[in-house]
Amino acid sequence: MKIVLIAAVSKNGFIGKNNQLMWHLPNDLKRFKNLTTGETVLMGRKTFESIGKILPERKNIILTRNKINLLYLRNQKNIRIISSIKQIEYLTYKKIFIIGGEKTYESIIEKAHTIELTVVHEKFHGDAKFPKIDTKKWKKIYEFFYEKDKNHLFNYSFIRFEKKK
Repeated sequence: MKIVLIAAVSKNGFIGKNNQLMWHLPNDLKRFKNLTTGETVLMGRKTFESIGKILPERKNIILTRNKINLLYLRNQKNIRIISSIKQIEYLTYKKIFIIGGEKTYESIIEKAHTIELTVVHEKFHGDAKFPKIDTKKWKKIYEFFYEKDKNHLFNYSFIRFEKKK
């Protein structure tokens, strides 16, 4: 199974504050949708609660230590609840996108194959960070820079990293 981390991160490494994104970039949201539609996404409970719904056209996996909090979801389509990141070793999907949050990224980054990152070229101060990318282990495959415009208040880049062999 190919494990892909996907995130939007500020210039100084933050991914969120109070379980929310700190920016609105329509092109980042389109990219996220294009990459993950038809795929499997895994998220921590806090990320799921911040989204507020099951992501459509995707298989959703929610990671939580307390499944009782999410029992109301048990009869929903396209959802699975797991209690440990180790359980993904037993999943049979070809590809799985890890979509947050901080603890989930930290617990899986060593097993990941690809990182799809949107870097917002602005400093923000939040309460959740993306793990530091060790350039000894990760190779930048591409980076596309975009200037701010009427729909995007900040410069940003789409970057793909692949784990070095």
